[in-house]
Amino acid sequence: MQRRLTLSVAMLLVGAGLLAASAVAGSSGSASPQAKNSGQARVGGTFKHSLSVDIDYVDPALAYYVPSWAIMYATAGMLMNYPDAPAPRGSRLTPDIAAGFPRISRNGLSYTFQLKRNVRLSNGQPVTAANFVYAFNRDLNRRMSSPAQPFIEDIVGAEAVIAGRAQRATGLRAIGRYTLQIRLTQRAPDLLARLAMPFFQAIPTNLPITPEGVNAPVHSAGPYYIARWERNRQVVVNRNRFYRGPRPHNVNQILIDVGLPLETIKLNIDRGNTDTGDIPPSAHSELGRRYGVKKKSPGRYFSNPQAGIDYLAINHDRNLFGGGGVGNLRLKKAVNFAIDRQAILSQRGAYAGVTNDQLMPPTMRGFRNVAIYPRRPNLSQARSLASGQTRGGSGVLYCSNRAPAPQQCQIVQANLRNIGLNMDIRLFPRATQIELTGRRGEGFDLSLDGWHMDYFDPYDFIFLVDGTTIRPANNNNNSYFNSPAFNRRIAQAKTLTGVERFRAFSRLDVDLTRNAAPMATFATRNDRHYFSARTGCYHYHPVFTYDYAAICLNR
Repeated sequence: MQRRLTLSVAMLLVGAGLLAASAVAGSSGSASPQAKNSGQARVGGTFKHSLSVDIDYVDPALAYYVPSWAIMYATAGMLMNYPDAPAPRGSRLTPDIAAGFPRISRNGLSYTFQLKRNVRLSNGQPVTAANFVYAFNRDLNRRMSSPAQPFIEDIVGAEAVIAGRAQRATGLRAIGRYTLQIRLTQRAPDLLARLAMPFFQAIPTNLPITPEGVNAPVHSAGPYYIARWERNRQVVVNRNRFYRGPRPHNVNQILIDVGLPLETIKLNIDRGNTDTGDIPPSAHSELGRRYGVKKKSPGRYFSNPQAGIDYLAINHDRNLFGGGGVGNLRLKKAVNFAIDRQAILSQRGAYAGVTNDQLMPPTMRGFRNVAIYPRRPNLSQARSLASGQTRGGSGVLYCSNRAPAPQQCQIVQANLRNIGLNMDIRLFPRATQIELTGRRGEGFDLSLDGWHMDYFDPYDFIFLVDGTTIRPANNNNNSYFNSPAFNRRIAQAKTLTGVERFRAFSRLDVDLTRNAAPMATFATRNDRHYFSARTGCYHYHPVFTYDYAAICLNR
């Protein structure tokens, strides 16, 4: 997983005619309809989840990891959000704290939101437009160095705040208590989808600005709030007693423990001591045979495709693969022909996903499967391309120390020896790897990475190689690919709407993969979840993967 490490069923674009408001599952102050109709489900209890590694942050401006955002989907109150439902309904953007869709100016540069007037944070404070203005400006603040900044730098005055020349963006304005205006420097067809990211949730207007991020409690406006975080040990999520919205909130508490071995977590789920959690790759085959492979409740074992890609980031800032233009293109292509995509994916166990060689996942609208690079190595082609291009033949491969990543990196290492590259594997906790590879100038040549979409738009994948987003730290373009020619084409595609937007990004996907090889994508994985016998009301959320708010306990 990268910052947000499933296959989308619907795409959301302002101006593309695809936005649809839909009622959110659940009812205020009681079990969701799904829980009521299950017969055995009840409101209350503590849902127990085991993570083998910790989340990154609980600070809304800094959290950028799939498990962190899954928690924040249950806690955050945002202008726009997604319903508590599986795809396609769960893919359709709908107002959350906004009372409805915004009024957009004729030139597309001004968005005016009216806010609901009965929303409160978990500390009892009312949510007003000032909470959002503060949240946006805090994200932009130079000291925070938030990964949110590239997603809102098109707000008027945002660049001055990012650069430290101003404290507030002039394009953010609270008009009275319940009207919020956002002014942009250019048209942004994907703005509403971006605003559904947890970076932009309502927060207290006195939340400190600290580069290390605040600790819990973090008061929020969703059905739950993060009450406690003991690093590398436990996250405690409690009900927001002031929540009166329509989203489900079935259990009283969500208790997430951190750090147990995968085998222990699986045994605890078997025994009912834990309700779900990370499990060994080798366990999936047996679970699928025992319980069947489902998409949603009822059941105990589930597999659903992600909207994401697994890939090798190729560092263009280093000598091995870098250079003018698109870098050492022949060697980058050689890597793509040399790696064994099927073997790397298979380390995840049964029902792991599908191989993929492109920047976009297969069901992202606009995706065209052109099969540019093979599932299994084509060594003759790889060696031909690598001949004379290896520049000494030594490099550094960064990798998570969590299974199955070390085994996957060993396969990559063995594959690349066949073309004269000797990669030194260096293992890190996943959160540390993310921080290091996002820091420009870090000493890696390849990194085993993954990306889960932030919001429904093809740009959210192509921006992984958008050179205009590169900063000193918190980079998502951790290939540090920066081609002026491709940057111009990406910028042009971002201005389009509807079918033309999808077509433009589709062409970019194919052209980048074939003619620039900025990374080596190898898979689109499935998310697989195993639950205790007492767990019900599960569905896979197409944006946030996991819906804690909808989960219920059967006994």
